Amino acid sequence: MIVLASLVCWGLALLGHGLLQPKIRRLLHVGDGRRGMLRVMRLGLPLVALAVSARLDMPLAILVWVGTFSVGGLLAGGALAAVAVYRRGGC
Repeated sequence: MIVLASLVCWGLALLGHGLLQPKIRRLLHVGDGRRGMLRVMRLGLPLVALAVSARLDMPLAILVWVGTFSVGGLLAGGALAAVAVYRRGGC
């Protein structure tokens, strides 16, 4: 459950980071609203993931935190790519 919570936090943080990028915003036709909330997500959710992971023993906690960052980044990138293809009328 700790790994899943950390993965969700990282995935949402990296999704917010991606949505702050001008090129992604152009591709997805996203307006300029809610940038402040995305910045807070990008800063706060990795810290929440660290706090959740810290409930494990220390060497394992760092590995879980870094490992879920990697998988969360892949999931966020895949989600952004899938939405971009869908918006362009691909699938």
